[in-house]
Amino acid sequence: MKRAHLKSNSKNRQRVRIRLSSVLMLCLIMIVVGSSGWQIWKLRSQVEEQLAQLNQEKAKLLQQEKILNDEITRLNTPSYIEQLAREQLGLVKEGEILISPKN
Repeated sequence: MKRAHLKSNSKNRQRVRIRLSSVLMLCLIMIVVGSSGWQIWKLRSQVEEQLAQLNQEKAKLLQQEKILNDEITRLNTPSYIEQLAREQLGLVKEGEILISPKN
């Protein structure tokens, strides 16, 4: 009877060790998966933040491009070229007299 009791006792200890090992492995796996999930979440947040900043910068650059294209269009019109020549270079048409204001 003692042998049977010792064998069952030994089997019970082995089962407890296996269960304990299984629980520890499961805990370790959960820790690794949780840690990886947290790192992925942080990286995704950073990428989304950078994407938002880049989209804002893109919008500003597109607005600047529109302003510059409008200026290019305006600079290519004869009337604007004439206006700039009069204002910045002091040019006059033939027969006109340049009158400059007192400073």
